[in-house]
Amino acid sequence: MKKILFFLLAAIFCFSLTACGETPAPEKAADGTPWSEDWVTISNVMGVDTPEGLTLRDNKDALAASGMYYSTWSIGEESSYMDKTEEGEKEVTIYDAQVFLLLSGSSSVEETEKNREEWLAMADEHYQIDSKETGTWNGQEFTLISYRLTDSPYARGASAFGIYGNYAVIAEFSCQESFEGEPREYLDTFLKHCHYGA
Repeated sequence: MKKILFFLLAAIFCFSLTACGETPAPEKAADGTPWSEDWVTISNVMGVDTPEGLTLRDNKDALAASGMYYSTWSIGEESSYMDKTEEGEKEVTIYDAQVFLLLSGSSSVEETEKNREEWLAMADEHYQIDSKETGTWNGQEFTLISYRLTDSPYARGASAFGIYGNYAVIAEFSCQESFEGEPREYLDTFLKHCHYGA
């Protein structure tokens, strides 16, 4: 499965680490909105007011000690898919559509920008990119790409690459061919529901 998050999350799944303790949520978001306990809080960096139609599947601080966090949401029913890798076949659970949110913390702004650029380079290498643009959602700037996928159970997708403080942020919406709706529109809605720690 040639997906950016497959490569990025591979490290997470290899470690089987437990969370190192929860970081308290901020009192307010950067835009002044009171932080809601109903939001999905990722470290103390982001809070996601889950859009209607999405179901939270996972929220992990699996590599919190190294500054990596991820959360996933889905749309539709789950099914099994045999993912073929260089190591062999592995059964994975897929949905009609899904969202991954990944944060990777660094010790400097320069290192954070380098991580974001590496993620964009991986997208150029592994995706059939249809469009690329820059936009701002909830005060944060992202580079957004739309693309088609090969060698994957998902056929279409859209990803947003950004930086918040010393965190590189990627949000990715991918869906099966039969899914009704445009990934770009779903990702746009998701980004509008993301809030950032003050």
